[in-house]
Amino acid sequence: MPKCGACGQFLSPAEAAKCMKCRSWYHRECVNIQNKTQIPPSWECPDCRKNLARDNQAETPVRGHAPPALEESLVNLMDTSPVNNTALDTTEELDIRAELRLFREEFLITVRQEFQLLREDLSGLRAALNATNDRLSNLEDRVADLESRKEVQSKQSPDVAHDTIAELRCELNDRDQELLGNDIQITNLPEVSGENPTHTAMLVASKLGIKIKARDVVSAERVGGRRIDATQAAGPTETRPRFLVVRLARRDLRDELLEGARVRRGMTTADLDMPGPPTRFYVNERLTKVNRELFRRAREAGGRLGWQYVWCKRGRILARYKPGDSACRIRCEADLLRVFGPDPVAGVNVIPTNI
Repeated sequence: MPKCGACGQFLSPAEAAKCMKCRSWYHRECVNIQNKTQIPPSWECPDCRKNLARDNQAETPVRGHAPPALEESLVNLMDTSPVNNTALDTTEELDIRAELRLFREEFLITVRQEFQLLREDLSGLRAALNATNDRLSNLEDRVADLESRKEVQSKQSPDVAHDTIAELRCELNDRDQELLGNDIQITNLPEVSGENPTHTAMLVASKLGIKIKARDVVSAERVGGRRIDATQAAGPTETRPRFLVVRLARRDLRDELLEGARVRRGMTTADLDMPGPPTRFYVNERLTKVNRELFRRAREAGGRLGWQYVWCKRGRILARYKPGDSACRIRCEADLLRVFGPDPVAGVNVIPTNI
């Protein structure tokens, strides 16, 4: 709310005069302007016009020197008559009311603006709290889900780890067996001091009806430690011959040798013109240590339970209960229990399941 540049009191812009130069507001009475007189836009206050050249006319009032109309009003106000005192009180009361009204309006506007800003801040705070609550709820759900998964995994982890290890062992065993795909193993063949394993392997192949040359044999050697059989407690000991392992250049040669050994199943060392009493020897696929043990146990369990077929083909151990049944493959200890039952020694026949 502006103040008068002459008397310093608050005024209403609608009933005041505004200087074009200094932009100050004045009461009409303070600058000697009648109430009904229209104020031109280029009107200047006395302070701005005091520097202009004067023509000795007393039209420009001086600050602190009231115009004649104002002097008359002051004279009237100084009158001690009851009528003048009442008018003065009424004027002062109206001015105070106007100032209070303007102050109240300004205060209400300011309060409304502050409350509006406060309401906006509270709305933003409420939205932030809601978002935080949603995030906390999401985190709680995720933590609960992780805890439940951990409990389930802790219960299943031993079984899962055991199954995983068993599966990895089976895969490693299968890979090792695949590396022996070109090998054959001749067992129970007498071992002669200073023998040539390659020549012995070629001799066995020729007796089986397969013609091979030295370049077809990649390697031939006796494997394993010397095995000694005690015949009597105080009698002499007999050394069992070690395995003769032959690696061929091609897999088809190995298959032909195995097929010839099946055809001539009853061959002995006498057919090879070897010295000593005739003994029967065997030509089989070479198996890994794990597969040899599984094959041995499968043959024992199959013999006890009356299984008619337990054999090995291309490194895979197979079993068939009777002709017409599907073959069951044995890769690990669990397969033995699954195929032959939990107690194969008990002699209970178990019908095989398909693989």
